Formats: sequence, structure tokens, C-alpha cells
Amino acid sequence: MEPATLSLVLEPSAEEIHEPEYSAYVPLVRFEAFLAAQRLFGWVRLDAHRLTDLLNSHDLVRLTNVLVEESRDGATVLTDETLIPRSEIVAVVASGPRGDPSRRVETRAHPVVIESGVYRVGGLVHVPPGVNPADRIWRGDPMVPLTDAWLEYPWGDRDRRDVHATVIVNCRTAGALEVVRAPN
Repeated sequence: MEPATLSLVLEPSAEEIHEPEYSAYVPLVRFEAFLAAQRLFGWVRLDAHRLTDLLNSHDLVRLTNVLVEESRDGATVLTDETLIPRSEIVAVVASGPRGDPSRRVETRAHPVVIESGVYRVGGLVHVPPGVNPADRIWRGDPMVPLTDAWLEYPWGDRDRRDVHATVIVNCRTAGALEVVRAPN
């Protein structure tokens, strides 16, 4: 059986619309993905409710017009096309719409820290009441969004810490998980 492939055409920059009556059909959102030793970024037309849903439904991600940055020296190169297995993606910075409000369910937010290779990702995982957050990470969909999130990782000769509203973590690449408990 052939793996499901997601094709994302990354735009070199966000577009500005100057027509007063214009309404965008498909939103253009920022795309930034972290791999073991690289960061990929550009802009993508989001034709689904959420980027998380797109990533979870495809085994391969075909990126077009992607800027690749190397972690060791910061060198960048623009590539016409690259095919990346979802299994090589550590995390994706989410942007764009939060999804269809009618599909939202009641959840509880739990602080977690996930380690994946050289990356540490922290934030709030949202699970229904009574569901163990570790079960959501280890047994749920591969790509799980964390809100109020941060990423720590070495970049070149220094360490970085980036803060984002939402980071989608690939739980299949995770090596360790800590569910942070509030002090009693």
C-alpha cells in the first residue's frame, strides 16, 4: 500500500491583497518545521480546518519552494521540492485558524515537556476530562498540538528557546515525556 502523501506548496512570502472587496478563498499561513538537523520554512495555503489534521492524515509531506536552514551553521538554501516522511518531522510551529468551532469538545489543559533528540518542547496538551495526558501523547494521533508552547534546541554554537502560541509535536519521534504536576 502506497503511503498517503501531503503536498504543500510553500510560498516565498505572505501576499498582500490590495483589493477592497477581495476575500481569500484559502488562507496563506506560515509554515515552520523542525527536523533533526534542519529547519524548513515558508508559507502554505491551508485547505483544511487545521494544520494538525493535515499532518496526521499523511505519511509523507511533499514541500515545494521550501527554505532549508542547517542547524550547525545557519546556512540556508531554497529548494524547488523535497519529500519528507512525517516520521522525520520533530515539530511544526502552527499558525492560521484554530479549526471549526463546532468540532471543539471540552478539554483540560495539562503542562507537559517532551524530549525528541536534541529538542525539548513544552506546553499544554488538551485532553478530555478523565483522560491521562500521557495516553494522548503515546497512544493518540502522531502529531499533537501543544498550546502556550516553547522549543529549546541547539542552533549553531548556541542554544535557542523559541516561544509560540502552538507547536505541533510528532509524538512518534519523542524519547521522553514529563507530565508536569502542580505542587500540592
